[in-house]
Amino acid sequence: MPILHDGELRLRPLALPQDVDLALPWYRDPEVLWMSEGTRDPYSRETVAEMFSFLSAKGESYIIEVQSAGAWHPVGDAHLCNDCLPIVIGEPVERGKGLGSRILLLLIDRARELEMQELLVDRVHAYNERSKRMFLKAGFEITQEASDQAPFLKFRLPLKI
Repeated sequence: MPILHDGELRLRPLALPQDVDLALPWYRDPEVLWMSEGTRDPYSRETVAEMFSFLSAKGESYIIEVQSAGAWHPVGDAHLCNDCLPIVIGEPVERGKGLGSRILLLLIDRARELEMQELLVDRVHAYNERSKRMFLKAGFEITQEASDQAPFLKFRLPLKI
């Protein structure tokens, strides 16, 4: 799995188990959990490890890093799978700067390299306006509006090879 990069942003392959401890603070952040999972309950180390193992088995998993002062700093994680595309900016100071859109473009390019036919996003909470705008701006279409405990959207991007 290659390192994906865009100037001062890069996605490096997730390293298990060491990156679990790196990511643990992100999955204890109520805003991250609310926007991605619809809960504010902090994750345990075991839950993060299980999630990363599950997503890594389904596709490619990355740690998001930004460069500043000549060094790379981890700020979140992203995963490229056939049926989901989770992107988490775990560091609050990095949110709202357009990193998500840049990460998404890197993942779309990688999906094309892998000759994937489409990208699917299985769940974006309807109240998560940033994620909704990010996917629509990148050309995804909403394929379903549904609700279980809260309303959510599903997206799809056909990939032309």
